[in-house]
Amino acid sequence: MSNSEKKILVVEDDNDLRRILVDGLQLSNYQILQAADGEEAINVVMDHRPHLILLDLLLPKVDGFQVLERVRTYPDRSLAETKVIILSNLWSNKDILRAQALKVDEYFVKANTKVEDVFKRVAEIINILDTQLSRPKE
Repeated sequence: MSNSEKKILVVEDDNDLRRILVDGLQLSNYQILQAADGEEAINVVMDHRPHLILLDLLLPKVDGFQVLERVRTYPDRSLAETKVIILSNLWSNKDILRAQALKVDEYFVKANTKVEDVFKRVAEIINILDTQLSRPKE
C-alpha cells in the first residue's frame, strides 16, 4: 500500500500545531484528515476509518480519552485496533498509564517532543502496518 493510500487523522484543537503536523505529514504523501475537537474526531474515525490517529487529549466537546475509549470499544475489530499516537501536554503517570491501558502505540508529551520525532514514529507505525497488510491471511 502506497503512502497516498494511508489515512492519518490529526486531532488537535491548536490550529497552528495542527497545521504544522498536517503540512509535515503531507510531505510524505499521506491522506490527511483533520479534527479540531473530540466529537468531530469520532465522526471522522467512523466515516473514514484512518490507519493512524494522532490524538491530543485535551480537546473541546469530547476529550481525547473518550475518543480513544470509543475507538477501542467499537465492535468492528479493524476499527477498534486503529493505531493511535498520543500528542498531549498531560504528562502525569496517571494519564500516561490510562492511555497505555487503552493500547496506544506511542505517547508524546508536547513540551518534550520535537515534531520530527512524531513524524519518525508515524513512519515506523505505517511501515509496521505495511508489513501486516502484506502478510497472507491465515
